[in-house]
Amino acid sequence: MRLIRLLKKDMTQEVQEWVREGLIESAQGEAILARYGVRLSGGGNTSLGYYVLSALAALFVGLALILIVSHNWDEIPRLVRMTVLCTMTLLVNLQGMRLMLAGRDKAGVLWLFFGAICFGATIMLIAQIYHLGEHFPDGIFYWALGVFPLIFITRSRLNGLFCLTLATIWMMVEAGSDFFPLSYPFFALGAGWLAWVRKDSVLLFMGSLAGVITWLNLFIAWIEGDLQKFRLVIDQIPISIGMGFLLSGLAWWLMRRSDNALRDYGQVVHLWLLRGTVVVLLLLSFEDSWSELAREEYTFGYFAPLFVLLSGAVGCTLARPSGAKALSPLLAYIAYFFLAFLWIQLGNVQADWLAAVTNIMLVVTGVWLIRRGIDDAVTQFFYTGVGVLLLTALLRYFDLIGDYIGGAVLFIIAAAVLFGAARYWRSRIMQKEAGHV
Repeated sequence: MRLIRLLKKDMTQEVQEWVREGLIESAQGEAILARYGVRLSGGGNTSLGYYVLSALAALFVGLALILIVSHNWDEIPRLVRMTVLCTMTLLVNLQGMRLMLAGRDKAGVLWLFFGAICFGATIMLIAQIYHLGEHFPDGIFYWALGVFPLIFITRSRLNGLFCLTLATIWMMVEAGSDFFPLSYPFFALGAGWLAWVRKDSVLLFMGSLAGVITWLNLFIAWIEGDLQKFRLVIDQIPISIGMGFLLSGLAWWLMRRSDNALRDYGQVVHLWLLRGTVVVLLLLSFEDSWSELAREEYTFGYFAPLFVLLSGAVGCTLARPSGAKALSPLLAYIAYFFLAFLWIQLGNVQADWLAAVTNIMLVVTGVWLIRRGIDDAVTQFFYTGVGVLLLTALLRYFDLIGDYIGGAVLFIIAAAVLFGAARYWRSRIMQKEAGHV
């Protein structure tokens, strides 16, 4: 029932059907839904739709305003242009603050969101007037910086997402230049704080985590001295694996909280970590990936085993009360990645051997996901496990490790793992059935 918290609106409709059909009383329906932080009436859909459409309307009006002003821009005197832009931005934001102070929070947030768009348009157009576009990422930075206080003033998801989006765009374009976005974590932490306080925005929470992980990868590349040579997909793998172990511990810690919203956050982090694990294993299932990680100029490789071990230890410490059974997959991945990266640093790397072991790990992961999906009655895990096994077989069929004999041996080992897991599973089921009898 854990993942049902991610489908609250669907669950509300289902419980309403139960009440209409007389299967349960209205009070029972309210009690069931209260466990997941929703109500039987479910009256928020209309207001949410109105709010989203109004926000999009404000965005389109802002874009239209930029185009209209830009059309006859050169014909307007400079002083008039700057006065109009500053006055418009000031009035729109003052209207938003007036509505907020009057208790009309939603209307005020929409006006302030429109004011944030006007603020960005003002920055861009004034820069055009005085030819200040020598380093254009600065304009995006000041735009995000101007929106940043709205996170704390309005505590609005809309303005929080807008600020995080602007900051992330600035980070990516700034990282491609000669400067590094050192201040990005402040924006991500502000968005993460809002998600933590409101406890109702998975998108904001996950966006802030993803932003911090991306920034850390870029930061390591910057320390190495050359962002341009940083292979973002391959070179970030050791860092992302270590961060994944930390996030795994955080996910288990959140899932043990008494607050339903925090458990939702933990469940989403856990779910996306499983998907991320599959993606990383698929990337490392190729010989070329291990050869790239073993190249001499990748200086972070020397710290990879230690980083994986330390982050894994912290993650296990956070997740420890969840029990040995829950921790066993995490411990297996820590041991696997630590030994693999240690082997790389010791030299004499056999990329084909590492790729073969990775494919076996993919098979084991697929089996584990299938078993967990059936044991916990979670179809998403079951079908993910099936997909992992099929995709692994497909990739290895078209991209053999070694020669044909090597590929055949790998398929035989995978078949043996699957057959052994099936027999073990059947024996466990028979033991349970015998115990019931």
